[in-house]
Amino acid sequence: MGLKYLILMIAFATVEINLTESRQNDKRRWKSDKSPYSHYVNICDIQDRVSKVHCYCESIKIKTATKADCWVFNGGIAEDDPFWSNFYSQPKIERLTFNVRADGGLTFIPAKVIVRLDHLQFLNIQYANIYSIPSFAFTNSTTLREITLPKNKIVKLEKMAFAHLIMLVNVSLVENQITEIAKDVFYFLPNLQRLYLAKNTIEVLHDGCFKHLNNLIKLDLYNNLLTVVVRENFQGLSNLITLDMRNNKLNMIGDLAFAELWSLQELYLDGNEIKFISERGFGGLTQLKKLSLADNKLGMLDDGVFDDIQKLNVLDLRNNNLETLKQETLRSVIDNMKTNYALISLDGNKLTCDCRLAWLHKLRDETRSKRIKGSLARLNCIMDNKLKTNMINIKVQQKTEVPNKINNLQITQKHDRNYEEIDDLDDYDDTLQDQETDLDASKIEYRRKLLEIPKDMLPCPSKLISEASYSPPTQDEVKYYKTSGSESHISLDRILILCILFKLL
Repeated sequence: MGLKYLILMIAFATVEINLTESRQNDKRRWKSDKSPYSHYVNICDIQDRVSKVHCYCESIKIKTATKADCWVFNGGIAEDDPFWSNFYSQPKIERLTFNVRADGGLTFIPAKVIVRLDHLQFLNIQYANIYSIPSFAFTNSTTLREITLPKNKIVKLEKMAFAHLIMLVNVSLVENQITEIAKDVFYFLPNLQRLYLAKNTIEVLHDGCFKHLNNLIKLDLYNNLLTVVVRENFQGLSNLITLDMRNNKLNMIGDLAFAELWSLQELYLDGNEIKFISERGFGGLTQLKKLSLADNKLGMLDDGVFDDIQKLNVLDLRNNNLETLKQETLRSVIDNMKTNYALISLDGNKLTCDCRLAWLHKLRDETRSKRIKGSLARLNCIMDNKLKTNMINIKVQQKTEVPNKINNLQITQKHDRNYEEIDDLDDYDDTLQDQETDLDASKIEYRRKLLEIPKDMLPCPSKLISEASYSPPTQDEVKYYKTSGSESHISLDRILILCILFKLL
């Protein structure tokens, strides 16, 4: 009897357990039906050929992919399309790219995707048709570290377009159609270090447009349409190290234009139309080490233009219209040019072979920089007819002194070098004449490597000679002539007339 009772108790217990498990399974199934994950499609394994978006991932298993390369086509996709919810299938994505095909369309930043991906660090969208970036387009993401949006036809950046992205380090908007940078576009981005705005059509930088980017170290404005820069454009960029403004339309640099950039070490201004730099144009750039001004239209440089940038050791002035570069112009940085890795480049200018360039001989001898030695060795200058004639006369004189036994095997190596230099002068008409083919002889330019001309042969311009030779009479001399007789008065008159005439000459 007791055994039967025990069997019945076990049977009832088994039925109760089964009923309980059944109820729990039903509850789980109900919860699953209510879950937002219940109807998604795995974006890494889309089988529908007519889908407007296809993504390729390193793993197609649900909730495992960390990288997704997505293509948008078949007419594009709307901002409210239900498809965006499918990104719930891969919540661990860290790197996400959208490539838009010609037959596709993407006219917006897919915020509904960004907000669903709690691990997203890198977002790249390219070849879309995004006219503008709206405010808070990136949903205040706390994980995004890099945003790259090249070739998307972006024209306008709304206020707060990039805002409250506390982990953001890099932003690239290269090759769009942005026309201006307004205030507060970039707001509260405490870790942003690099901002790339190259190859747009930016004409205006509004005052203070970068003032919230205190930790930016690189700003790239290459190939835009900027015609002027002023100090207020760069407010807030106290930690900027590199500024690239190559290939814009700048025509001058005014006083203290970069004075807000206290930490700047590299400034690139190549390929503009700069004709004038104010004496304090680089004022405030106390940390600047590299300055590139190649391919501009500079005709002269003021003596004090580099006085505020005393750490400068790389200066590129190639392909300008400089007729000379006086030592006084580089007086504050001349010692820097003698260090191992210094560089000064002057190729492609219209330098005149005269005594104002004689200091480059000394620099060549004193510098430890192989780069400077090589650059100066290649440097050409333009000789006037008088210098050309003097050089040829020296050549002729030296040739007459050459022994008849010039081919003697015992001739020294030093003499060999001298003869080679002499023979080079035979080719003046071929090697020294510039590409100018004008028949007017006064316009023909004869070029010679500067360092091949002995510095004591470099002539001084008549203006320099007259200034050095003439000095006005002292007060004692004037008193003497006034107290002297008529002959003294005549002598004074003659002296003054001669001095004036000599100065005019």
